[in-house]
Amino acid sequence: MEFEICTDGSVHVTVHSVHGEEYERMLDSQGTPRSYLGRKLRQEYEEELWHVAECCFVPDAFKEDMTLRIIDHIRNTYGDELEFLWRKFPENAIVRRRDKKKWYAALLVVPRFKLTGDSEERVEILNLRVCPNDLEHLVDNRSRFPGYHMNKKNWATFCLDGSIPFDELTTRLETSYRLVRK
Repeated sequence: MEFEICTDGSVHVTVHSVHGEEYERMLDSQGTPRSYLGRKLRQEYEEELWHVAECCFVPDAFKEDMTLRIIDHIRNTYGDELEFLWRKFPENAIVRRRDKKKWYAALLVVPRFKLTGDSEERVEILNLRVCPNDLEHLVDNRSRFPGYHMNKKNWATFCLDGSIPFDELTTRLETSYRLVRK
C-alpha cells in the first residue's frame, strides 16, 4: 500500500500487488474504502492508516484553554505525556506516573448529557483520583462529578470549561499524583 497524505487533509491510497502491478485507488471521492474491496484488504488498509496516524500525527483533540493549560502543567511539573489508548475514542487520553505506570489523570471529551443529562454539547473533562472522604463534599453535579467512567469512590470528574479555577485543578492534580504513588 502506498499512502499519499495531502496538505488539505485528503488521503489517497494505491494498492500494489506482490508483482508490482498497481490496482485502482482504494478510496472513493468521500475518502472511504471502496465497497468492492475484500474484507481482509479493508482491514489491512484500516490498520495501516491507524499506524500512519499514530506515528506521524500528534492528536489535536483538546481545544479548551483550561485543558491546554493543564496539559502544559502536567508536562512541565511531572514530565509526563498524554497517552491516547483507544482507537474507538481517539480524543480521550490518560496520564500515568512514569515510576509506577499507574494512571493519575484522564482527559476526555464527552457529551455534556453524560454528566448532567441536559445537552449534546461536547465538554472536555479531567478525571482525577481523590481521597474517598473528600468526594461527598466535592461533588456539585454542575462542574464537579463522581468519576465519569471510573470508580466513583476514588475518582472525581472536573469540567475544563473555565468553571473551576486553574489553581484548584493543579492542587487536585498533585493530590491525584500522590495518591497513585502507593
